[in-house]
Amino acid sequence: MGKFIEKFEENMLSLLLVAMTMLVFMEVIARFLNTSTLWADELTQLCSAWMVMFGASYCVKKGAHIGVDVVTASLSDKNKRIVAIIAGGLCVLYCWLIAWGGYIYLAKVYKYHIVLDDLPLEKWEAHTFIVVSTLLMSTRFMFIIRDNITGKMIGMALTDEAEEALDAQEIADKAYSDLKEDK
Repeated sequence: MGKFIEKFEENMLSLLLVAMTMLVFMEVIARFLNTSTLWADELTQLCSAWMVMFGASYCVKKGAHIGVDVVTASLSDKNKRIVAIIAGGLCVLYCWLIAWGGYIYLAKVYKYHIVLDDLPLEKWEAHTFIVVSTLLMSTRFMFIIRDNITGKMIGMALTDEAEEALDAQEIADKAYSDLKEDK
């Protein structure tokens, strides 16, 4: 199941990025030729919204969200797992609340058949990403909970921005010193 979700997310993100790039390129060319399309801007915005929400879910899997681990860094592995399970549970609950709110929103726009401004789509069709992506993200958090319960993972495995910044600075310093030596 995990591999299917990962491939689905990766393919969805790739498809959305390609679609956005092509739409923007097409619109630039059209405007250069003194014409444009009404629907390209709205479709680009929709692709961007879909990409942000699916990207957030994918970032949970990759540990790319920023985490504050000042407190948990000093805990034992067992306590880190307990905190991660509790935090993961709260994240799942939050995702479910967003999905539920999204469902209520979609039901209302479905009931009144509200159509997008420039595309021949109803809003509920275009905005299903709210429910789908938050449920997908909750699945990612459930995997983190499972992995902490089984001991496969310790904590939330979040990105350490400070460490990455120091690594990047070290690489830049080395490249600069190598460049100076070559002169």
